[in-house]
Amino acid sequence: MNISYFLSYLSLFLSICFYCSHSYASNPGTLTVKFGQTTEDMFKATHPYAESVGVNKELGGNIYKEMPNENKEVNKDIVHEDLKSVFILFDQNKSLTALQLQFKNDCFSILSKFMEKKYSVIVKKTSLFGSNYMELYHDRVAIYLITPSFFSETSLLYIATDVRDEILKNLPKATLEDERETLNAILERSFTPNRVAR
Repeated sequence: MNISYFLSYLSLFLSICFYCSHSYASNPGTLTVKFGQTTEDMFKATHPYAESVGVNKELGGNIYKEMPNENKEVNKDIVHEDLKSVFILFDQNKSLTALQLQFKNDCFSILSKFMEKKYSVIVKKTSLFGSNYMELYHDRVAIYLITPSFFSETSLLYIATDVRDEILKNLPKATLEDERETLNAILERSFTPNRVAR
């Protein structure tokens, strides 16, 4: 293993530790955004750079977007350069409902090793040159990790299982038969606003 690979791995690991909570923590999420703990008001107070994207058309809750690398002066030592964006969804009661971390590059192998030690693995499908997909579960939160094709962006999604189940029951059977299409539908319905945030 060369030194640049090691430093890249170390940097990504530190970023994961910041954005993915400690392995002994009871609530899934990141260090600063956790299911069962973080309310919308707490989030706004601790993430002043988060942009309000709008109101979710399915759930009526507010959607926020954060670009961690645009505010490097705040988290310069722990935000990995591959972290592209973070989307956060709250419900009408201001409870955390969904959280998506989007990475610029293929981070599946590193993230999956970390995630499978922390959460219960439901499904893991990998291929040498194709897509990689992993579904996990922890404390009423479904977790999805996907890299759709070789060397493409990696997406990590946390979503409350009751919200996910509500979305899934309205999807066509053909969509449900394909994991990638199902995940795309969940993402679309979670983070698509229909009006400006209140």
